Amino acid sequence: MSFIDLARNRFSCRAFSEQEVEPEKLMQVLEAGRIAPTAVNGQPVFIKVLHSPEALKKIRGITRMAYNAPVVLMVCYDDNKVYTPTTYMDNFKSGIMDSSIIATSMMMQATDLGLATLWARGFNAAHIEHEFGFEPNIKLACLLDIGYADPQNGVPSPRHDVRKPMNEFAEKL
Repeated sequence: MSFIDLARNRFSCRAFSEQEVEPEKLMQVLEAGRIAPTAVNGQPVFIKVLHSPEALKKIRGITRMAYNAPVVLMVCYDDNKVYTPTTYMDNFKSGIMDSSIIATSMMMQATDLGLATLWARGFNAAHIEHEFGFEPNIKLACLLDIGYADPQNGVPSPRHDVRKPMNEFAEKL
């Protein structure tokens, strides 16, 4: 499948089947994140893999954003290791951007492997960080739910294919 077709086919899945994610597929997804680019290759991002029944029960008790996926990746970054430019002072820190790049790479790899995903950020990150005992410098950027789409309910939203026209998206200068 071409990349553009892969990008078109990926959707936010909110209903997962009970089928387990094969360990080799999960490792390929994680590898796609590990090799993804980060600002100045600083690699401040790391993943907490929620796979055990206990970890999944805990995250599901805190937020509905786990959608009963058999694997939930916590995409985190170390705020002490993010890129912060010193040559100009505009308060930029790369943590969220680096995390988003890595999450996108993992989503696309998962889709290529026939898995469904949901990039989720509809929760109180500070609450989850507290409940999972994060150190103060560790920040939760997003959750990435991974699994097999439920055949009946794990379908794209009706808004999935709605896109603004190219002339509203890109401006030639």
